[in-house]
Amino acid sequence: MSYAPNPEGLRSAFAAERLTFEATSVQFSLAEAGRLVVGSGRIAAGDAQADPAPEPFTQYVPNGDYPVTLAMARFDHGEERLAYARVLLEEAAVAHWYPALTADQDARTLNTEEIFGFQVVSGSACFASAGSSVCFPASPGAKRCPSYFGYDSVGRVVALLTDFAAVPGIRSVARRRRSWWHALLFSWK
Repeated sequence: MSYAPNPEGLRSAFAAERLTFEATSVQFSLAEAGRLVVGSGRIAAGDAQADPAPEPFTQYVPNGDYPVTLAMARFDHGEERLAYARVLLEEAAVAHWYPALTADQDARTLNTEEIFGFQVVSGSACFASAGSSVCFPASPGAKRCPSYFGYDSVGRVVALLTDFAAVPGIRSVARRRRSWWHALLFSWK
């Protein structure tokens, strides 16, 4: 199974706090990117210009109108980059993250450091759902940008997050091992 986002890094990012991790110190700030209207129960993420119709994720979400928030990372040397983009589906604490998968992807096939995701080529990324999309600037790069669904303590999907690998080392923290009961409960995802 692949790794998941670092909970402390995400908490700091979406609280607009300073985070020091290994040799990196970063100050986060938040920006609202707009609202995503979900009418099909499915969301996709990708490079808006390189792939105008990204494949939607298999996880269904409730239809609705959801805020999209960007967590910007400002480094001590002055560079600022997009660190995370989040669609907030419900105001609830995330108990765990699971890779957002398209129909042709299987998380069980990933090794510890492997991810599914998209590459930013054009300098923009988006969340999209059946005729609605929210686009925002993102730094192009060679790294893949994975997306994850966040679930609350009873298994309801409450957020979708894309990690833009702006903060070195944070996203490479391995997932902690789940109990057999937790693994069984979420094996259908």
